Amino acid sequence: MLPPRTPARQLPPMPRDGEGNTGAVVPILIYHSIRPYVPTDTKGARRWIATPETLESELSYLRTNGYSSVTFDALASHLQNGAPLPARPIIISFDDDWQSQYVNAVPLLRKYGFTATFFVWVRAVGREHHMTWDEIRELDAEGMEIGCHTLTHLILPKLRSDDTLRREIVAARNMIEAHIGHPVTSLAYPFGQYDERVVAIAREAGFTSARSTWPGVFHTRDGLLSLTGLIRTERTESLVDTLSKHIAQAERSTMSGSGLAEPR
Repeated sequence: MLPPRTPARQLPPMPRDGEGNTGAVVPILIYHSIRPYVPTDTKGARRWIATPETLESELSYLRTNGYSSVTFDALASHLQNGAPLPARPIIISFDDDWQSQYVNAVPLLRKYGFTATFFVWVRAVGREHHMTWDEIRELDAEGMEIGCHTLTHLILPKLRSDDTLRREIVAARNMIEAHIGHPVTSLAYPFGQYDERVVAIAREAGFTSARSTWPGVFHTRDGLLSLTGLIRTERTESLVDTLSKHIAQAERSTMSGSGLAEPR
């Protein structure tokens, strides 16, 4: 039996990610649109934009300071089986299959020698301003990780029907797998929203990792289906300050036995 539904106005539960003091510090960066502002942008739209110049400065910083990009699969393998990670691992992720990611972000990833994870909002593929399946297959062939961002990008805990919830998660994954020809094991919750029922279906579906938007950089095996991350836009504090703050917090928390992220 699945856990009970989360009431519509209840915040997502605190992630189990980061509990205890055995795990790994791996910042997970979360990007959406990668493009300049335009006059027609609403305030809501600008909340999710990072310009190409900002992305390049952040990738340059990461390269100069010895970070190596890894996948969600690599993080899961490390936490579950002890597979090695590089000295300064980082996960770079992009949500919603925006065309601006393909046009503006991918060349910068190539320039600085990074891979990234692209979470696919299935019903948006091929629409105006979104990638096509050919472009997604190209990214996959190039070594980018392709993840699932559900079928129609709904707030999952608000879905009343378990069948609808499974369709959003499982049918979306199956469609992505049919297009790229291999398993998809990473999930990103739309709007970062999940509850125990959503996590149970993600686990039942065979996902080995799932990312929310709670802030944090310390990850543990028990938290693989409620991973924390760091949203990056034009309006967030600098990457240097963000990483310094959260890595220091993780170090303090692990010393005291609790690596939980602090909600915003």
